[in-house]
Amino acid sequence: MSKVITVRVCVDPEDHKFHKKDEADENDQDFVETTPSICLDEPDENDSIMKWAKSNINEDPDFKIQIIEEFRNMIFEKGECDPDRTDDAYLLRFLRARHFIIRMAHRLIVNHENFKKSYPEFFTDLDYMKIWDIGETEIFSIPPYVDKEGRRMLIVRFGKWDPSQFTTDELFQSIIMMIQIASLEPKFQILGGVCIIDAADIGTGQAWYLTPTIIKHILSVAYGAFPHRVHALHIINASKIFDYAFGMIRPFLSVIMKQRIFIHSNFDSLHKHIEPKYLPKRYGGIHKDYFYRDWLSELKNCDPLIEELELYGYEGCREFIENI
Repeated sequence: MSKVITVRVCVDPEDHKFHKKDEADENDQDFVETTPSICLDEPDENDSIMKWAKSNINEDPDFKIQIIEEFRNMIFEKGECDPDRTDDAYLLRFLRARHFIIRMAHRLIVNHENFKKSYPEFFTDLDYMKIWDIGETEIFSIPPYVDKEGRRMLIVRFGKWDPSQFTTDELFQSIIMMIQIASLEPKFQILGGVCIIDAADIGTGQAWYLTPTIIKHILSVAYGAFPHRVHALHIINASKIFDYAFGMIRPFLSVIMKQRIFIHSNFDSLHKHIEPKYLPKRYGGIHKDYFYRDWLSELKNCDPLIEELELYGYEGCREFIENI
């Protein structure tokens, strides 16, 4: 009988790395996994993650308030957007996403507001039961554990999407809400995230929907219009159909975006970037799968998060979440 151990997922105070409580042979164990959780607490100024932020994204506690104020003034002076919120916590998300470079944070918030106004269907009158139903599929996975650098991971399996069951709008509603929730976490704001796209089982049924408009939406959500940083996009199990679909997107990618995309022919290639101890078993790792619904189920335990979603405009989300 194999030994059962508990996996403690944490961000190491010194290097933000994942640790296991027991370092015994990983190949001969059943793991009792942690549950998904969301932390909205700002790290203490003396926390090592803030030292990392100062060195890597220019977040200096001595000047942070001043920079936020300058950012707010730029929004008002330029008048290129009229955000519903300009409080410190909200503006801080955009500054962190753009390394505290005010002009870049300003462009990001303008893009964000323009996206919201251009596509209100992604933010209002949501069918929350559809979002829950998507959460019960295997399309989106948000592991409760993080990678070596302490970054959250999003795993997407578009081959599991049945277009006859869920529209592209409903998929975007789900993933945007997911990103909005993740973006409330200060550690995610600071460290950013990593995305794995599993292209297995993608067929013409899904590729047919990859129109220029959908491509534009994908790029906006991934890189240009939301306050988060995607450090790497790993693509596995690519097929000829996926290669064709990706070929349609590639011309729209910036040089930096292209540098962050890695296409892997096998798991060994993936493991050079993400070690197996940070991956689910299906990708040669050690963990079980977690899906969107597992994360949604945790929302009802975090009232401040529900309040944030309401402030953002997700009407009806409280009733939905409290009844999950």
